[in-house]
Formats: sequence, C-alpha cells, structure tokens
Amino acid sequence: MPGILNIHLDGASLGNPGPAGIGLVLRPEGGPAQEIAEAIGQATSHQADYRALLRALHLARDLGHTRVHIYSDNPLMMRQMRGESRVRDPLSRPLFREAMRLTRELDVRFNKVTREANRQADQLARRAARGQTPPPPPIQEPPPDQPKEGRLEAVQRSAGGVVYKKEGRALKVCLIAKRGGLVWALPKGRVNPGETSEEAAVREILEETGHLAAIAEQIDHINYDFYWKENRTLYHKVVVFYLMPLVQEAVGPRDDEADAVGWFTLGEACRKLSYLNEKKVLHQARRILQMTRA
Repeated sequence: MPGILNIHLDGASLGNPGPAGIGLVLRPEGGPAQEIAEAIGQATSHQADYRALLRALHLARDLGHTRVHIYSDNPLMMRQMRGESRVRDPLSRPLFREAMRLTRELDVRFNKVTREANRQADQLARRAARGQTPPPPPIQEPPPDQPKEGRLEAVQRSAGGVVYKKEGRALKVCLIAKRGGLVWALPKGRVNPGETSEEAAVREILEETGHLAAIAEQIDHINYDFYWKENRTLYHKVVVFYLMPLVQEAVGPRDDEADAVGWFTLGEACRKLSYLNEKKVLHQARRILQMTRA
C-alpha cells in the first residue's frame, strides 16, 4: 500500500479575477518529488486554490494513495475544508462540494503553512498564470522490436474536438457518454505513431461519434496525470482540442468507446460535462464562435 502523499499546493490569479494558474509539489513517502503547474483560465485566487486542491485530491486517488496530507497557505480554505467557516463565494461552492466528496474517499489531513513554507507551489502557480509553464517532454517511443503490450510511455498525446452544428438558430455541440452515462465528455483519443494531432482528432471524432467533422482552429490543450496500475506507471497526458464544424452526420458506424452520443446546446453541454478542464475548453470554443458570428 502506498504511504502518505504530501502535497503542497497553491493558486495564483493575475487581476483577481484574471488569468489564473495552479501549482502542486507532490512528495510521496519514500519517492521523488514531482512538480505540476497548469493554467486554468479566469479565476480569483481563492477559486484557483480550490482548483489546486481538486487537482491534488484527484491525483492522489488516481495514484492509489489513501492517506494524503495537504499543505496550503490559504487559511480560509483550510477552515472551510475543516467545517469551521462557510463558503460564501457562489463560484467556489461547487468546487468546495466536489472537494468534500473526494475527501470522503480518502484519509486527508489539512495543514496551514506559511507563505514562505509554500513558496515552491506559489512560484509554480504564478508561472502557470503567466503562461510560462514548461512544454511537455517528448513522447518516449518504444524500440521497434518492443511488443506494444509491454511499452512504457512517460507522456501520452491525444486529440479531440468541440464538434458543432447549427440547428435552427441554435448552435449545438456533440458530447459522448461513458460509464453507463455517469460521465459526459468531449470526444477525443490517442494520437497514433506517424499521425498529426489534427488527423487524430478527425479520426477519433469519426470513430467515437460516427460523425465527420473538419478542423477549424486549435482551441487549447489540457494536461493531466493518471496512474496505470497494471504496469505501475504514472503517465502525463496532453490533449489538444480543436474547434470542428460538422461536415456530415452519421456517415458510418461508431466504435464501442462511448455508451451514447448526443447533441446539446452550449449551455446544456457546459452543465453536462463532467470534467472542469473540458468545461474550460468549451467556454473558449464559445468565445471563438461568438467572435466569428459577431
């Protein structure tokens, strides 16, 4: 069983609200430290702290840790998570509720530290807010004679899209359902060797939804980590999302990756999406479409 996972975390906002980022320093018991810095779009510093906390709790769970020690220099968030203060900011409440849900799955201890003791996480968050996060490392391709099932990759690249169509006066986007409809997401998938991200996005959309879509422009990319227990490997995943107008609907059969495929208005899709980082991508797509139609 993995030991205690110590996580120093912080959020930063340039403008409060303004461009924001999160920084995490993971120190597993008996293992090397790992730094994470990610831009999260527009947020206040308090909301960014909660986003950092959610990232930490999701990562701890995915890594198989049940005992987690959280270190933050945000005294209000620490009091709120211990039930000593109310969450008054309406935009922070859903983040707080999700964090509380995750703490019920883990043994979490919250620790208030000084800003000086949290400097490393603070610097990572500030760099992310300024858009100075380092580029992801290149994919470590296996030797040609290494069997596919035995490969180890430090980084995985995927591509997907916000596929949209006009229906009457409304714009609708395509989402896929997984886990029996418990999770709704943007369609995406792995980039194959020798394939560009754009080619992968078009192929994955066709395979997962049965719809043919074209590339209009890149929206953004997201980063996250996941742990694959079968080979005990931590992967860093980079997903590039494109704005993709529908070319032809239901041109062929779809694979079994998705349990369902549906079209939703932008507002419905935002409420239905299960992942915060994909909600951010959809918001960016909406801004691009609004500017195009203006």
